[in-house]
Amino acid sequence: MDLIKHPAFEGVDKDFLSTLQNTINSMSYKSDIEIIGTLMAISNEAKKKNVNFTPDMQVALLDYLKMHIPANKRAQFEAFVSMLTAKMS
Repeated sequence: MDLIKHPAFEGVDKDFLSTLQNTINSMSYKSDIEIIGTLMAISNEAKKKNVNFTPDMQVALLDYLKMHIPANKRAQFEAFVSMLTAKMS
């Protein structure tokens, strides 16, 4: 998956998406704390660029994140996402 070409991100600054993709691609070598920090940095960068993630963008981004998190951490990530989405409903 390429976020820059994904239909959910149509019209979003390509430089931001490139940075986002590169940041996520580097997550497979990070600790849990570093991953959380990276997610916060992504959120802060999106705010600076006035990028509001639509529900479609959120789904695409979570799928992309899942693909780049180490296999041994995916179940934990999915449980965390499920917990968050349950609280938002």
